[in-house]
Amino acid sequence: MSQFPPNWITKILRFFFKPELWESIEGDLEELYFYEMDRMSSVRAKWRYLVNTVAFFRYHRLRQYSKTHNQMDLLKNYLKVSIRDIRRHRVFSSINLLGLVTGFTVMLLVLQYALFQFGFDQFNEKFDRTYRIINDRYQNGERVQRGAITYPTIGPTLKKDYPEVVTYTRLTVGSRNYLHFDHQQFLMDNFLWADEHFFEVFDYPILEGDSKAALNESAQVVISESYAQRLLKEGETLNELIGQEVLINDWDFHCQIKAIMKDMPVQSHLHSDVLISYKTFIRLAGEGADNSWMWSDFYHYIVLEEGADLLAFEAKLQEFGNTYFKNGEVSGAEEKFELQPLAKLHFDDSLEYEYADVMDGQFVWMILGIALIIMFIAWINYINLTTSRALERAKEVGVRKAMGAFSQQVFGQFLTESFLLNALALILALIIVVLVQPIMIELMNLPLSLSVFTRSTVHGIPFIALFLSVFLTIVFLIGIYPARLISRFRPEEVIKGKYSLVGDMVNMRRFLVVTQFATALILVSASISVYRQIDFMRSQDLGMDLENNLVLYGPDLTDFDSVYIAKFESFKNELVRHPQVLSVSSTGRLFGDKMSRGFTFQSSADPDKNTFGSNWMPMDHQFVEQFGIDVLSGRSFDRSDYHTNGGEVNTAMLNQSALKLFKFESPEDAIGGRVIVKNSGREYRIVGVVSDFHQRTLKETIEPIIFFPFHDNSHFITVKYVDGKEKEAITLAQDEFAKFYPGNYFDYLFLEEHFNANYQADQFIGVMSAGLTGIAIILAVLGLYGLVLVTLQKRTKEIGIRKVLGANVGQLLSRFGGQFILLVLIASLIGLPLSYFAIQSFLQDYSYSIGMEWWVIGLSAFLMLGLCVFTVLLQTNRIAKNNPVESLRYE
Repeated sequence: MSQFPPNWITKILRFFFKPELWESIEGDLEELYFYEMDRMSSVRAKWRYLVNTVAFFRYHRLRQYSKTHNQMDLLKNYLKVSIRDIRRHRVFSSINLLGLVTGFTVMLLVLQYALFQFGFDQFNEKFDRTYRIINDRYQNGERVQRGAITYPTIGPTLKKDYPEVVTYTRLTVGSRNYLHFDHQQFLMDNFLWADEHFFEVFDYPILEGDSKAALNESAQVVISESYAQRLLKEGETLNELIGQEVLINDWDFHCQIKAIMKDMPVQSHLHSDVLISYKTFIRLAGEGADNSWMWSDFYHYIVLEEGADLLAFEAKLQEFGNTYFKNGEVSGAEEKFELQPLAKLHFDDSLEYEYADVMDGQFVWMILGIALIIMFIAWINYINLTTSRALERAKEVGVRKAMGAFSQQVFGQFLTESFLLNALALILALIIVVLVQPIMIELMNLPLSLSVFTRSTVHGIPFIALFLSVFLTIVFLIGIYPARLISRFRPEEVIKGKYSLVGDMVNMRRFLVVTQFATALILVSASISVYRQIDFMRSQDLGMDLENNLVLYGPDLTDFDSVYIAKFESFKNELVRHPQVLSVSSTGRLFGDKMSRGFTFQSSADPDKNTFGSNWMPMDHQFVEQFGIDVLSGRSFDRSDYHTNGGEVNTAMLNQSALKLFKFESPEDAIGGRVIVKNSGREYRIVGVVSDFHQRTLKETIEPIIFFPFHDNSHFITVKYVDGKEKEAITLAQDEFAKFYPGNYFDYLFLEEHFNANYQADQFIGVMSAGLTGIAIILAVLGLYGLVLVTLQKRTKEIGIRKVLGANVGQLLSRFGGQFILLVLIASLIGLPLSYFAIQSFLQDYSYSIGMEWWVIGLSAFLMLGLCVFTVLLQTNRIAKNNPVESLRYE
C-alpha cells in the first residue's frame, strides 16, 4: 500500500485554493500526514488527511485572499537579485553571455543580409501584381529551354487579348555602344531598349523631364543621374541636359535626352544607366523587332489588375501558346508560357538568358538555417547551464520560500534573469553589428544597413515588431523550463538536504547536449563537403586551357566590311610578332558565358528530319588550337572557311556531345555530314569534331555545340601570352589596338578570372558555411565546458577522496567525463545518417560532383569526439591537480 497521501485529495485542494495558498497548505498537510503515519494505521492516517484538508476550506481563505506586495518593488527586487547573481557567478554568466551575444550577432548579421536580398524590387508600387513572362520550349516532347526571353509580340498581344493585363513593357539588352556628346565619347556598356510603358510598370523616380513622354517616340533617351553627371560641365545643372542631342555609335541620326531618372536602386533586378526608346530599336533592327513570332530576345513584364485570378490567367497562357504557335509550326518548338512573380525573380537562377542580378534562393535559407542553429545552440547552453546549477540555487529557493515567497514569485525571479541576460546579449550584439558593419559592406560589396530592420515587412507585418515578439516569446520559453524546475524545490527538502535533480531534468539536459552535438556534426560534415566540391570543380580538367589568355572587346565602331578580316589578320600578325604573345584568335562567346541557341536544326543523318535545338558558337580558324581543344576527327577550320558575310559560311564543326543529337555513330561518321537549318534551308558541311569541354562550370552538364567559322566586329579577341608577361601583353595590345582601330574603346579582361567568376557564389557559400560552422562548434564546446565545470565542482570532494585513494587523471576522466563522451558518441550515431542526407541533398545540384564518401562524416565525428575529450580532460586535469586537502574543504 502506498505511503503517500491520496492523490485525489491533493487534486481537490489544488482545484479550490489559489496557487498562492495551496502550496503552503499542501506542505503543512503532508508534514502532518507523515507524522501521523508513524503513530497510527495507514487507513486512519489517510482519513485524518481528508479531515484536515476539509478543515482548511474556509470562505475567507477561498475568496478574500489578496496580494499585499507592491508589483514595482517586486520587479526591482527581481532585477537587483538577478544582477547580483550574474556578478557573483561570473564564469557561468560569461559563458552564457558569450554564447548568447555570439548567437545574436550572427543572427542579426545574417538577417540583415537575408532581408536585403528578400527586399529586391519591393520599391515598386505594383510589386505584388507585376510578373515577368517565362518561355518554356519543347521539342520532341522534351523541354529544351526555360528562358527569361521570348518574342517581341508577347506583351502587346497579351494586353490586347486579356483584360486582366493592365499594362505591360518589353525590354531588350543592348550591347556595348558609345554615346557622343559635346565632342566627347562615353561608353554605354549597361543600357536597355525600353518601350513607352516602362515607367508604368517600374517606379524609377524621374528627376528631370516627363516619364510619360520620355520613351514614346524614336530617338529618345533617358539617362541616370550618375551618367548625367559625367556629361555635365562644371556649374551646369541636370535640367540643362533635357532636350540635348547625342549621337550613339555612328548612327545616321541623333537622339534626344528626354528625361533624367534617379539611379536604379541596388535592390533592383534591373541595372541600367541609359534607356533608349524601343521605337529606336525597331528603326534600326526592322519591323521584326515589333511583330516577329520567331525572334526570341526580349523580356516582357505585365501588371495584372487587382484581384485577378492568377491560376485562371496562367491556364489562359497555355491556350495562348497553342493559339499563336500552333504546336511548333511557327517557331520550330512547342511554346509554353508562365508567370514569374517579381517577388521571386531575384531568387530564380534556373533561367537561361537571364539579364537580372539573381541568386540561388536556397543559399539564403541555408545560412538563415545555420544562423538559427547557432542561436539554438546558444539557448541550449543557457538552459543546460541554468538547470545544472539548480542544486546550487536550491538553498536560495528554500530560504525565499521559508520567508514567505510563493512559487510564482520564485518563477518570476528566474524568468527575469532569463530576460535580463538575453536583453543584455541582444544590446551587445547590436553594438558589435554596428562596429563590424563596414567590414561586412566591404566583404559582400552590398550597402547593408540596420535600417533594413525598420523598413522590412513580413506579410504586411513590420519586421521589427515581429522580431521583438519572437524574441520575447523565445526568451520566455527558454526561461520557463529552468524556472519551473527550480521554483518547485520545497523549503523542508532544502533545509533537510534531501533535494536532488529529478530524472526528467537530467534526461532533458542529456537530450539537449546530444541535439546540439548532432547538429554540429551535420554542419561540420556539410562544410567539409562544400569545400571539397568547390576544390574539385576548380581543379578538374576543363577540356581546354584558359591560363594566360587576355580578352579584348571587339572594335565595335570599326566598319564591318569586306576588308575587316584582312585588317584583323594584320592586327593578329602584329601581336604574334612580339615574343610575349603566343597566339591570337576570336570568338563570339567567352568560356564561362551562356551560348547562343537555335531551335530549327536538322541533321543529314536523321531520315525522319526531326527538328531540334542546339548551342552554337562562332569562332575563327585559330581558336581550337589556341585553347588546346583536341580534334577527334577531320580538321579544324582553316582560313578558307572564314568569312565576314555569314551567308557565305558553308562549313561547321561539332563537339563530341553533339554526335548523338545529330544521329552520328562516331566522330569519323560525322565528317562530310550536314547541319541543316530548317527555316532558311541552308546546309553546313561538317569538317571536324572536337572533344567536349566545359563551357561554363561543373554544376552544368556539357551540352551539344555547333561551331561556325564566322567573325564580326563585336566578337571578342583572345590573346594568349607568355606566362608572367601579362603587363607587357596588355601594353602591347593597347598600343596595337589604338593603331589598327582608332576611335574604339580599349577594354580587356582575363579569361581565367572571367570563367572562375561562375564559382563566386559557390565560394561564398563555402566561406559562409565554414565560418558559421566554426562558430557553432565553438558554442557547442563552450556549453560542454560549462557543464563539465559545474559537474566537477559539485563532485570536488569526491575527486579529492579518490585522488587520496590513488586515482590518476585517466581514471578520473573515465569516471567523471565518460558520461559526456557517451553523449557525444550518441550524437555522432544520430548525426551520421542525417549528415549523409544533407550532403547528398547538396551534391545533387551539381552535374559533376565528388560523390558521397563516408570518411568525411567519420572525420567530422572524430573531430567532435576529440573536442569533447579535450574539454573534459582539460577540466578534469585542472581539478585533479588541486591539493586533495583543498578539495575536501570545498563546499
